[in-house]
Amino acid sequence: MGMAAGQARLLSITARLSDNEANGQALSYSKQRLADETEQVNTDYNNALAATKLTVLTSFNGSIANYSDISYSLMTGFETVALGRQYVVTNTKGQILVTEEQAKAFEAGNGDFNIFLAELNYSQSDIGDLNEDDAKTKIHEAWDKYFASVGITFDDEEHDEGNPVIEYGYTSFGDNTLFNGYATYTTNGETKAINFEGTTQEQRELYDYAVAITSDFYTNGLYNPVGSAANIALQTADDVDAGYIDYLRNIFNKMASAGYYTEQSEADTIKDNEWFERQIREGKLLLEYFSATDRKFVSTTISDDDAIQEVEDEREIARVEAKYNQDIAALEKKDSVIDLELKKLDTEHNALQTEYESVKNVVDKNVEKSFSMFS
Repeated sequence: MGMAAGQARLLSITARLSDNEANGQALSYSKQRLADETEQVNTDYNNALAATKLTVLTSFNGSIANYSDISYSLMTGFETVALGRQYVVTNTKGQILVTEEQAKAFEAGNGDFNIFLAELNYSQSDIGDLNEDDAKTKIHEAWDKYFASVGITFDDEEHDEGNPVIEYGYTSFGDNTLFNGYATYTTNGETKAINFEGTTQEQRELYDYAVAITSDFYTNGLYNPVGSAANIALQTADDVDAGYIDYLRNIFNKMASAGYYTEQSEADTIKDNEWFERQIREGKLLLEYFSATDRKFVSTTISDDDAIQEVEDEREIARVEAKYNQDIAALEKKDSVIDLELKKLDTEHNALQTEYESVKNVVDKNVEKSFSMFS
């Protein structure tokens, strides 16, 4: 090999060695990045293994407590929590979060609990199993309690003198609104509407109950909307589980006192259990339960409420494990490819290094020979 050719060959090998080393360094950096990614995947996995979920006590099987994943419907349903508490969900302003159906019923009622119930297909009347005389007696007793609560007697001028015999009835006044009418009383042949004249919630409840059983007794069917060919059959207090009407009453009173709101799309919010749990955890939604002692809803928290517990989330852990295995497999595959490339580069480097030494040896001898000739 000539001197010039040898020098050119050395330069070519040197360049290839340089490229080889640069590629090897790049692959080493890639391998380091894979190691970092693997460490992050392991960290995320270990953190995810601590995933928990909120569950609610729903029943007992002997001494064994049964829990279900927390949801809006579970927390606010009728007798869905095993401890017998009625819960509501509010925002940070105290407004109660209700379903669209409940909101529409409240708006239709415009402050009237009986209309609210009717819109939900219920009535608080409980005289369905009584005969006529017993039903009339119960109606009289109900109105007596209401009148006594607001200080009305029938020996004053307004309600006629002489404590006459009172006959109660119910009158509809002609538009197409459900429960459009008034309970009435008749004395000495004169019939008058009974308007609410109280100021307290207790007085209102006495009035609403008396109206409900009066309308039930004196109309054809429980409700008979004007202009309708058929009566609307409502479920009365005789038909539903004990306490259900009180459950609805508590919701109605909370809506009236604290205000209410609905989510724009229930399909994406209150029916989405993950959304609901996240809002509860972040404090964007709050929980209250009805205190029979205080006769109102009182605040509670997920950490203090003995009907709620936080447990390991098996479903989330299974999902995380599946993702972890998939990510690790992908990283190991990339690592194997890099190892193969590094091995190829190492083999190439050794071959180039051997060739470099050989060519350099030839060039060195040619240089030495040239100097000998001219010395």
